[in-house]
Amino acid sequence: MPYSAKQKSESPGAIAPVAWYLLNLLALPVIGFAVLVWAAMNSDGSNPLRRAHARAGVYMSILGALLISSGVAISWLAFGNTGNFWSFAIVWAIVMHTSFVLWGMVSLAQAIGDKPPYFPRRLL
Repeated sequence: MPYSAKQKSESPGAIAPVAWYLLNLLALPVIGFAVLVWAAMNSDGSNPLRRAHARAGVYMSILGALLISSGVAISWLAFGNTGNFWSFAIVWAIVMHTSFVLWGMVSLAQAIGDKPPYFPRRLL
């Protein structure tokens, strides 16, 4: 006997954009970003929670690419092609990439719990 007719609710579909964000970072860089941008552009009429997670994923993907590349570029300008540059660039890229993967995991937990992403809040 079912508990209630209200037990099954309609899923907002916010998990898919976050999964594509993580795939963009971990397995399919260009394909994941293209699907994420497509999901963000085509989510105007859909659930606001899905739209928020899709736009946050695109925003964080672009922000991550800018932070990683600018940090490496600035270190190259400061150190030149030396061992100091390579040490800094590798550590910088690893720390930034890991930070964005962790943000994606927190965002995935938020999407599973039907909550908006923590950052950026204004996209909801």
